Formats: sequence, C-alpha cells, structure tokens
Amino acid sequence: MTQFKTQNKTADFDRAEVNHLTSPRQIRSGKNKMTNSPPAKPIYPFFPRTFSQLVNLLKIGMSLGVSLVLRRPYIWGNPVIAHIEPTSLCNLHCPLCPSGTGELTRQRTKLNFDQFKIIMDKIPPTVRMLLLWNQGEPFMVKDFLQMVSFARQKKLYIVTSTNGHFFHNLETAKKIVQSGIDELIVSLDGADQESYQKYRIGGNLSRVIQGIKNLSAAKDQLNLNKPLIHLQFILMKHNIVQRDQMIDLGREMGADKLSFKTLQMVNRQRGNQYLPEDQRFTRYRPLTDTEPPQTKKRRFFANDCLRLWYSMVINCDGQVSPCCFDKDAEFPVGNLLTQSFASIWRGEQFRKFRRKLLDSRFELEMCQDCTEGVQNLFTETIDYRKN
Repeated sequence: MTQFKTQNKTADFDRAEVNHLTSPRQIRSGKNKMTNSPPAKPIYPFFPRTFSQLVNLLKIGMSLGVSLVLRRPYIWGNPVIAHIEPTSLCNLHCPLCPSGTGELTRQRTKLNFDQFKIIMDKIPPTVRMLLLWNQGEPFMVKDFLQMVSFARQKKLYIVTSTNGHFFHNLETAKKIVQSGIDELIVSLDGADQESYQKYRIGGNLSRVIQGIKNLSAAKDQLNLNKPLIHLQFILMKHNIVQRDQMIDLGREMGADKLSFKTLQMVNRQRGNQYLPEDQRFTRYRPLTDTEPPQTKKRRFFANDCLRLWYSMVINCDGQVSPCCFDKDAEFPVGNLLTQSFASIWRGEQFRKFRRKLLDSRFELEMCQDCTEGVQNLFTETIDYRKN
C-alpha cells in the first residue's frame, strides 16, 4: 500500500471540518511544482484590522476563560465567523451525509437573496470570515454568486464548499472567479470514476475535473489569484491507495491545495463500510462492539467548545443553531430573519445550551462526533503553490 506522510500540521480552526487558514496565493507561473517543505505560516483571515476588532477578540478570550473556570457561560464578545447555509438541498447522495441520504428532518429549502441581505445586515462588524455552506450544495442556489458579491462589499474573507458539479463551462467559472470568493473547497474523494462514485453517489468525476480546470483557466485569463482552489479528499477504505494518484491529479487540474481528511462516521453501521482500519487514517479510537465511536481528543478541558463563543451558524430558513453539528436544528436558539442578533447571541436559549455544554458536553449527542479538539482531522496537506 502507498504510505502516507502524516503531518497533522493543518489547523483545526473552522470547527466545520475544513482547513481554510491559508497564506495569500502566489501568482501562477506555468507548471506548478510540489515540494515537501512545510506549509507557510497561515495568515488568519479574522486577524483584527481595527482596535475594536482587537478588543472583541480579547473579550471572546476572556469570557471563554472565565466560563471554563467558573462553569457558567459569560459572553462579552461577538462572533468573528458567520456560517450561513445557502441551501439544505444537494444533487448527490453521499451515504454518510443526512442531506444526501434524505435523513435531514428540518426544512429542505433555499435561502433567497432578500433573506440573505436581511441576515447579513444583522451580522455584527466583528465578523471577519463568512462560511457559505452547511448541509447542502451552495451552487444549487441561483442567487448564490449575487450573495457572494454582496458579502464581498463588507470586506469579509469568504469560503464555500462544493461537490464541483456546477462550473463545468468556462463562462460560469469566470463568473465564480469574478464574484470575489476567497477560497473554494472542492470535495473529491477518488482519482477515478469507480472509486469516486462509491461515496459520491450520483457524481461524475469527469465533470468535476473539467470544472476545476475551468476555474484554474479562468483565474489565469482574468489575471486573478482567487479563489484559492482547495481539494479535499476524505480517506476511506477503498481510496487510501490512491494518495499518489490524487496528488498528481490535483497538480494536473491546476488546484492550489490538496488536503487528506479523515472520515466523519455519522452513522456507525454505514460508516464501518468506509472507515479505514489503519489508525493513522482515522479520527476515532479503536472501535468496540459495545461503546459508541470515540474521537481522539486533545483538549485539556473535557467540557469546552470554543466555537460557541466565536461563531454563529444560520441555516437556510434563518434558524440559528449552536453549531454546524446540530444538523437537524434540534437545539434552535432563534431565527435571524425575525429576531435581532443580540437577542439570539446573548439570549436565554443560547445561554442554556452553553450552560449544558459546560456541565457535560458529551451528554449531548450532537457533540459526541464533533471535531472540536480532535486529533487527526487532517493527515496531510499538499500546497501546489510552492515551487
């Protein structure tokens, strides 16, 4: 079997299973070359640009620290990340995704542009990063690029995640490049159609490859260095042997980065079919027949969760969830289409949830498979931009 070089250097930052801390993209110069040198020190998109933003970060840190010590939630700052879901619908049927399997019980809908504007106008100026995805495929929303352009006016670092089936022609790719997206994550879990379709059911690898090539070509033609094209490859039993093939394919397509990510096993029975047995390529401790899967945690506090102090998740119906792992919105804390930001962020429902988490995080089912503090979330990241 091809051996992986496990680095674990990729930052576990966004708490939504994506590494999006990247240094500015270097201008393309013909063929990309990959080196084995360590990645450049990441530039954090939410780094404070004003004194008030710096004060807000200090407030977040202090209130979190006091909350962890006293085991009571104190909220003195506002979020620096907004996670908005354009839609909960998807064109694929991935077997471990509640949207793809049809198991998502909350409303399946799409956010329209007017609703998006209402939400964006209520988000505080402390927000520095906007994540535009959650359970669905963002490019299924016809207003999506208009949303991106509107958000761009607020000088946010914008990231989205896609299965890559919606920019297979060059003109569409140019519109995406011109929209102002900073980073485009493309899920691509196979180097050939046979391997790819085992998990991305209903997907067409040739279409995805062409789309990525179009994005790369559009950036060159428009002389723009964004969006950063970031491929993510989920490590599964059937595809871990394709590591070298995937690295070559990513370079050939003109991608900027490639991350190898460990599998999230939402459904244990189905997940066992895909979970690698080699502990280097999984985020879970060795499984037993009697206990639920346990992730490899590294945090000092057993009942901490940073994201409840620095981010807000807004679903496509405006409903706010404590985090993206509340996939079915079982713990709604408000609705940003009808309520003010402050009434939700500092409201009683959110306070109760934070208190419950501080008391016993792992009594909450949604927290048991969370990536907060998980080791081996990513095993390796290739940066094609390095010469």
